[in-house]
Amino acid sequence: MPGWHHETDMALRDGNMGTRQVKRLLSACMLLLLSMQSAAGDLSLFSEIPLGNEADISQRGADLVAHIQQSGTNHGAVEQQGNSHNARLLQNGYANQADVIQYGSQQQADISQLGWENLAVVAQYGMGNSVKIDQNGLYNTAIVEQVGEYNRAYIQQYGTGNRADITQNGTANGISVSQYGAGMNVSIQQWD
Repeated sequence: MPGWHHETDMALRDGNMGTRQVKRLLSACMLLLLSMQSAAGDLSLFSEIPLGNEADISQRGADLVAHIQQSGTNHGAVEQQGNSHNARLLQNGYANQADVIQYGSQQQADISQLGWENLAVVAQYGMGNSVKIDQNGLYNTAIVEQVGEYNRAYIQQYGTGNRADITQNGTANGISVSQYGAGMNVSIQQWD
């Protein structure tokens, strides 16, 4: 294949690619696309409007779904390893950041952020854990770590400068936090 790149570059520049060059180019594109997903059954979707958003998805396992939809200037990242995880990040505004790490099986994370400089971080290890975070406003922070099985966390924050730090270890723990206003802070740790 020596000279292939030069051949293709010349054909692209001249506007007359032959069948051989088209096949090589399509093969290279297919290999690139296939290398983006590490296992069959995984699905990654990006939807970003306008420029200035960043999205990173890394998945290893089976039946993994990650969906990041952003408008404004935001950053979203999902890392999933294991089986049957589902992560959904929706962000609208400026400088919002959402990060999800899920290891194990059947973890669910759903993050929705509207406003400026909100931060949501989710780390789940085990089986069947789920998190839902809904933040609307400015400078809100939600951090959730769950280790174990079938733990549930729901955080809703509306306003400015609110913070929720949640840690749950064990089986079937549940927490719901709702904060409306400014400067509210809650930190909860549960073990069974």
